[in-house]
Amino acid sequence: MDHHTPGVTAVRDPADTDTLASLLRRATRLPHLASRYAPFLREGSAPALADLPVMTREDLARATEEALSLPDGAGPALLWADGGTLADPALTLLPADMFAPDVRTVWNPLRPSDVLANLHPPGRLSQDHYFYNRLAAESGATALALGRLPDGGHEDWLDLLARLGVTAVAAPPEAMERLLGGTAAGRPVPWLRTLLLGGATHDTTPDWLIAERFPYTETWRLYGTPSTGATGHRGPQCLLDVYHPLPHQHVEFADGRLLVTSLHPDRNPPLIRYRTADRGEPATCTCGLPGPALRVFGSAEPYVRLHGRAVSALELVCLAVATGEVTAAQVAVDRGQRLQLRVRLAPGVPDDHHTHAWIRFRVLEGHLTLAACVDERPDAFEVVAVEELDGAAVLVTEDP
Repeated sequence: MDHHTPGVTAVRDPADTDTLASLLRRATRLPHLASRYAPFLREGSAPALADLPVMTREDLARATEEALSLPDGAGPALLWADGGTLADPALTLLPADMFAPDVRTVWNPLRPSDVLANLHPPGRLSQDHYFYNRLAAESGATALALGRLPDGGHEDWLDLLARLGVTAVAAPPEAMERLLGGTAAGRPVPWLRTLLLGGATHDTTPDWLIAERFPYTETWRLYGTPSTGATGHRGPQCLLDVYHPLPHQHVEFADGRLLVTSLHPDRNPPLIRYRTADRGEPATCTCGLPGPALRVFGSAEPYVRLHGRAVSALELVCLAVATGEVTAAQVAVDRGQRLQLRVRLAPGVPDDHHTHAWIRFRVLEGHLTLAACVDERPDAFEVVAVEELDGAAVLVTEDP
């Protein structure tokens, strides 16, 4: 069978034969992946990476559950969720070091003298908080693991960070939104030397806005997803939305979607041409780093982007219908990243605030990552009842 994916472009040469064969052998330890990849080890000639089947989110979730049940376990690893529901979780495993040592070989923004204020919340099955603590430790720096800043009082918190000798901040998109547009806006922050953005999220905070508000600060970014971990990096001199693949990550583009293969031997289960929720294209960068790069766009349907995370609209629709009070639903998201779940109520269900609040509660409780996305901004997700849905599409991008 010809598994070659049409329309594929890679940003660097595929893995060498030995690395690819090792990847396939590790995949065959797991029954679900063995059925897909074992034939390529028996063909006698080494397959090309582009000839292998694409791995989906569902494939990775099944393989992860199988890896957890291996006789010798999944190894020293951390278990995370890339969305999914309590009934059907989209789980992924990363090694205990979260690839921080490998990331530092090409992306090294911290010095041993730095104090890093980590504003990523230690949310439910969310990894960025822990990654940046590990990155600081690997860099010989000190991590101040603050998590989410409380509402208000940003100037007082900035004064505290200055007194503690903070020189770097790692922040999620929602924290950046508050720092750039809240009470701290326009206030000089000369002690902030380094700003670290992204990770398992794709932070799209505009570079020009950061430069305007924090003129003394260099911005360093990572691009990744919860399933792939950090995939690409960029420094202060890189072009907007352009990232360089990390050495252990191989990136392809198939019909506009990013495919990621992890070449690292500690990745379990192996990640082989994993189809992410993101769109992108090959790119070049003027920063001077050798090799090609990638440009990342927004998420592809049926995913919506909410505070840097790709959220499946289909999962939200299924959770709403599962309440028994909804017959159909649709997701809309506006440019301000406010997400609206439009529902058609079942006959006899009252169209009132109590019903809307109950459906919202059930959807948030049932989804593994949505609640963490809206903790910072409760108004970023609402449920509204409508008589008719706007067409057959699950996803509508417009102003709610």
